[in-house]
Amino acid sequence: MSTRLTHTDESEHHDGFDPELHGSAVRPRGPWFMRERPLGIFLVVTSVIGFLASFELSVDKVELLENPSARLSCDFNPFFSCGSVMAFEQSQIFGFPNQFLGIAAFIFPLLLGVLLITRTPIPGWVMVGLNIGLLAGTVLVMYLYYSSIFVIGIGCPWCIVVWTVTIPMFCVVTGYNVLAGNLGRGLRDNGFVAAFAGTALLIAILWMLLIYASIVFRFWVYFGSLIG
Repeated sequence: MSTRLTHTDESEHHDGFDPELHGSAVRPRGPWFMRERPLGIFLVVTSVIGFLASFELSVDKVELLENPSARLSCDFNPFFSCGSVMAFEQSQIFGFPNQFLGIAAFIFPLLLGVLLITRTPIPGWVMVGLNIGLLAGTVLVMYLYYSSIFVIGIGCPWCIVVWTVTIPMFCVVTGYNVLAGNLGRGLRDNGFVAAFAGTALLIAILWMLLIYASIVFRFWVYFGSLIG
């Protein structure tokens, strides 16, 4: 796990791999997320979006605590209402509002994104740590998705925004770590796994499309009325 994102001379700079760590042969140009700046920009943009959504949810939660009858900015209708979802215990899994956890969780990938943009060398174990954190976040997101849409039966608009950035972040960082060898040479050198990892963003898009489709299906009464 010694792989790290680093930069070389302009004449040697390629897809984000360090030739010294992966052999003398320069590998073919890899996916866009194997280069420091594109990956850094991706992490910064998605982290900022997730942070702002979590922050807005936190503000709404505080407002709701102060005034239980308050109408929040994301209380659109009976089908999509952050305030209604916040009334259920699933909104405080760890004994405090989930949105506070979201604010803290997006700081780390935001910081790493900035470092990547400036081409600051980042050890492989740090990227693996980010991957583990995003895995935990994705598991939590999927639990909240199921609870909100299928158990509670109400969608939380700002929560959906958080889901929309968390899952792609997890997929892309996993794809990077696989191709960089941070998760082991066996995975990196496996042609099938490498090809799969190279389509990380596409996998994330398909994943989110399934989630969006299930939301439309679950609340078809509402969406059908818009069409009709």
